[in-house]
Amino acid sequence: MEPLLHFVIPFLTLLLLGTRPKAAFLASLLALTPDLDALLLVHRSFTHSIIFISAIFVPVILTLNKFKPELKNFGFMGFFAVASHLLLDVFAGYTPIFWPLYNQSIWISLDLTAHIGSLPSFALNLTLLTEPISFSAVQSLDAPILTGSGLIISLIVLSPLFLKLTLRHHYKTRFE
Repeated sequence: MEPLLHFVIPFLTLLLLGTRPKAAFLASLLALTPDLDALLLVHRSFTHSIIFISAIFVPVILTLNKFKPELKNFGFMGFFAVASHLLLDVFAGYTPIFWPLYNQSIWISLDLTAHIGSLPSFALNLTLLTEPISFSAVQSLDAPILTGSGLIISLIVLSPLFLKLTLRHHYKTRFE
């Protein structure tokens, strides 16, 4: 899945949960970190494991809770953002989400199709696919940074936020 959607989905979700925009923005940037493994020419490596991510975030959240309790929620938001990346990837291709507890990458394929004809019908296809995990480097890696559908989906779901901020700014400056 492309980086824009990995960012927009947790960002919008955090906003809908009442998170301040700046905090939601910063936490959602963390959703992009699992794909940093691509810089090493290994994609969907241990950085895509919920076990690995938990091993990082649990101590961080506990430390924040002890020394900076006001930042503990940011730790949870960051964990949510990164976990959303992993979950999205499980539906996009093979992902080692349970490594090292499970040495298979998982891909959940889900399709609902409609047949339109004399007798309409629907077909649900839900398949759990697995393959052995391989964290081997490749010679090169091509990955979409942005797609047309990802851009338009992001613009559509963020347009209410942009409209709200524009109207707030317009009325705030108009009556000051």
